[in-house]
Amino acid sequence: MMSLRSLNRQIELHCEEMDLQRRSALRLLQQQRTQALMQAQSVPLPLAMAVAFAGGFLVQRIFRNPHPRTLLNWYLTWQAL
Repeated sequence: MMSLRSLNRQIELHCEEMDLQRRSALRLLQQQRTQALMQAQSVPLPLAMAVAFAGGFLVQRIFRNPHPRTLLNWYLTWQAL
């Protein structure tokens, strides 16, 4: 049986470890955010807009046809089961 003092010490150690993990995770997220912003800035805005427009046009053309829409509805129904 553990004494209250040793149990309290273990709780404190785990709290310290959790704080360290949280700080490390926040640093990692900040690094990833910085890298993503740097990569996004390297893509010219007109190119990104053109790709988005072309992608939207293609998706609209595909889903205007009833067959892909039906397949998508079947898939979503299957996933809901």
